[in-house]
Amino acid sequence: MTKLALLIVGMTALVIALPLLVIAAVVSLFKIYEADRYYGVGCMTERPFYHLTGLPFSLWRMIEYALLLLKLRTRYGQRRYARELELIIANSPPKRLESLLIWLYAPLFILTGIYLLTGGTLVLFF
Repeated sequence: MTKLALLIVGMTALVIALPLLVIAAVVSLFKIYEADRYYGVGCMTERPFYHLTGLPFSLWRMIEYALLLLKLRTRYGQRRYARELELIIANSPPKRLESLLIWLYAPLFILTGIYLLTGGTLVLFF
């Protein structure tokens, strides 16, 4: 019964994440320059492969920006990323870009993580 429940949860996450991945990949190619202008500040520019703009690099950076926005809503994130938060607020990113990052890229990362965890659990224990 546990095996079936894990299989259903993993497949549901996969079915939802695959269309999100296609949409996110296409959107990231066009919106990466705008997102870099507003969110690519502070320690984000010091990361390796920051200046590469191919599909996997731009998709990953958009996901990083979405996770940064989610972290900035917590007390820990506000303390840890205080310098970046000041720079982001000074640039004042558009609300549409912020909502795109939060509603498209953060769920993609979370659903992919759920799929990988349930798949790994099924492989390891069953």
